[in-house]
Amino acid sequence: MTRFCSKLCNKRFYKAKERGQKMASMDQVVKKVLEGNASEQVKADYLDVKTAAKLLRASDKMIYAMINLGKLNAVNLSKRKTLVARKDIDKLFELPPVVQLKELKPPPISECYNMGEAQKKFNISEKALFEIIKRNNLFKFQEGKFVYVAKSELDRVLNPG
Repeated sequence: MTRFCSKLCNKRFYKAKERGQKMASMDQVVKKVLEGNASEQVKADYLDVKTAAKLLRASDKMIYAMINLGKLNAVNLSKRKTLVARKDIDKLFELPPVVQLKELKPPPISECYNMGEAQKKFNISEKALFEIIKRNNLFKFQEGKFVYVAKSELDRVLNPG
């Protein structure tokens, strides 16, 4: 018993197998050439838009959009040639320095209104009180189940006289 029905089918299979092996070897050669070329381009100080897009794994349109938004600096050498500095691409990945905010210590509870007290004293609704606190950027804090605001700050805002 043979694998093929005729000598003609056997020849066709053999030629297809040889063709596949040649294509596979050519693909490997092309990949090596492209990888070598790409690594040389990535090491360059200035990249064109297509290379920058490959480096960032983005589209050309994305790179042009970043240039138009000002996130990426670029230079037009001619109508058809735009170059991007490699250092500008690297700057995209730098994290801004973390600013440590000073933590405000809440005043003693004896010098604060809780929300219910403030609503009764100034005769305003809960929503209005929260809007005033938000609008004037007043410091509020929670102690247990009550939310407190400093008396001095709230008096200054609601009694400007």
